Amino acid sequence: MATVTRVEFTDDIDGKALDIDDLNMVNWIWLGVEYEFDTSTVNLDRIETGRVPLATLLAKSRRVGGRTRQPGHTSVASTHSPASGVDSTAVRLWARDNGYELGDRGRIPAHILQAFTDR
Repeated sequence: MATVTRVEFTDDIDGKALDIDDLNMVNWIWLGVEYEFDTSTVNLDRIETGRVPLATLLAKSRRVGGRTRQPGHTSVASTHSPASGVDSTAVRLWARDNGYELGDRGRIPAHILQAFTDR
């Protein structure tokens, strides 16, 4: 008996099937954290021209590396979410007003950031 293994690629940005000839494997770093995603040439062009929000890229990417610290770098508390550049207090207020359950502290889930940005 023979075994056949088939590998299929899916676009991480829009969920559509990818042909091997249209596959772009993208590795990127945001705030010292490494991410990767697979996408089509069309979606890669949308990303490169700024038509895909950063929050979407963060939500759709796989984290492949940890945070790195630069020598002499110190953390500073901020009300802005580093992933999206938006005011986290405003996001939390909006989320509660729109039926999302969200704590006063901690990371804001990507789907809430996306909903806030898409409003």
